[in-house]
Amino acid sequence: MKAVIFYSCGAAWVSGKPHWEQELIAHRKYLVKEAGDRLIAAGPFMDHTGGLVIVEVEKLEEAIKIAESDPAVAERKFNYVVRPWEPLEGIFNPPL
Repeated sequence: MKAVIFYSCGAAWVSGKPHWEQELIAHRKYLVKEAGDRLIAAGPFMDHTGGLVIVEVEKLEEAIKIAESDPAVAERKFNYVVRPWEPLEGIFNPPL
């Protein structure tokens, strides 16, 4: 199953600063390491209000664990919501 992690600005997010000035290197490295080959897509919203991550997981709880253990969540830079997601047929797995 695929899951989407929606990140939104947390209490420690510095209002008025773009995402590249929010010291999110640990967040980025964590996602690459923790999600690994399960990571389908990730990136910030261009209005600097958070970001989105799409992961392939067996159970939704795996995506929740990824989000809960994220350094940016621990530092309160991000809040998160996790949702199961089903892409339109042919988008990620084109029919043969």
